[in-house]
Amino acid sequence: MPASTPTFRILKADRLMDGRDSPVQTDVSVLLQDDRIRAVGPDDQIAFPDGASGEVLEFPGGTLLPGLIDCHTHTNMPGTGRRGEDVNREDTDAIRVLRSAHNVAIALQTGVTTVCDCGGWNETTFSLKEAIREGTVNGPRVLASGRPITTTGGHCWFMGSEADGVDGVRSAARLLIKQGADFLKVMGTGGSTLGTDPFHPAFSMEELQAIGEEGHRRGRPVVAHCRTNDAMRMCVDAGFDAIMHGWFTDDTGAKMYDQALAEHIASHGVRVNPTLQITRSRFFLWEERKARGELSPEEEAQYERMKASHGETLSHAGELFKTGVKLMAGSDCGWGYYPFGHFDRELKAMVDAGLTPTQAIQSATYNNAELLGVASDIGTIDAGKLADLIVVDGDPSEDITLIGNVTAVFRGGERVK
Repeated sequence: MPASTPTFRILKADRLMDGRDSPVQTDVSVLLQDDRIRAVGPDDQIAFPDGASGEVLEFPGGTLLPGLIDCHTHTNMPGTGRRGEDVNREDTDAIRVLRSAHNVAIALQTGVTTVCDCGGWNETTFSLKEAIREGTVNGPRVLASGRPITTTGGHCWFMGSEADGVDGVRSAARLLIKQGADFLKVMGTGGSTLGTDPFHPAFSMEELQAIGEEGHRRGRPVVAHCRTNDAMRMCVDAGFDAIMHGWFTDDTGAKMYDQALAEHIASHGVRVNPTLQITRSRFFLWEERKARGELSPEEEAQYERMKASHGETLSHAGELFKTGVKLMAGSDCGWGYYPFGHFDRELKAMVDAGLTPTQAIQSATYNNAELLGVASDIGTIDAGKLADLIVVDGDPSEDITLIGNVTAVFRGGERVK
């Protein structure tokens, strides 16, 4: 059977950001061949191969970047304020997986070409990944953890992977890998699930080590939801690869930054996804009520405390970064009041924490690809990599909010309609 004729495209924009913490390039073009980047170089050196022709796409005023990678989403969730308990009680798996398809389509259209699902019901997120792979659903690449491993009655117990004891968590990890988990997600503390404790470790050290061993034996990154200092320290010592949230609190829930812990995280090469926007995604509701004069004095005081607490969280994330911890951009969208389609707000929050726009973009491109083991294919604009690319109007290296002005998205070389 004769080989198919390659398809070529040349992309030209005013600027190029390659996904690293490096200067913006100008007068640079990118040559695509089928689903891959064939060449990157000065405009006058990029041309179609001899005897070939193709499409030239020009984006005056635009910036070309790698497709964004959101390392923390929950595609089953609606982002409308419904709790996990509500979605568990009121929805079926069929509704959840259809909602996932809807959510990831929005993410793709807004420049997120890879989505990590960090916890869904039963096998729904594996079904989503397969549907996208076979073309039934139009969406970004999906890396799925499947059900998060949690203790009996622990955070997100209703998703279907309660496990206790070393043998129990080992079995849970092996089953998830068998079913297609790209990484393992562990609930290292409680969270918003009713009846759980966010401020004490959920697992023993032996249980955490067993999960880490199983994941790493099969080449899977292992990440942990952690909302307290003690649990973060345990997950670092258990050999985990990344911490999600990573909010510094003591066992009473009080904000308590620990520089020694930050240095411990940095020295072990553990990444942190600080999920900064999820907290302030609720602020607009309070602002609307305040504008309507509906806040009582007690509620006004509560709102001010929430804003002050968020300010501390931003400061802690900035200190982590200064200490040398690599940060990962992940929105936690779908949860709470954070709908899909607004990943740009997470990058804005990271800049508010002290990163430069270029560093924030790196946290959503190369840093995430490296941790997830896919940096050979995505995360930067380099010859040989998959042509997952976006174009935004303006210069996001100067103003990070412009990362939301997406004018073109390419997934595997094909322009997303």
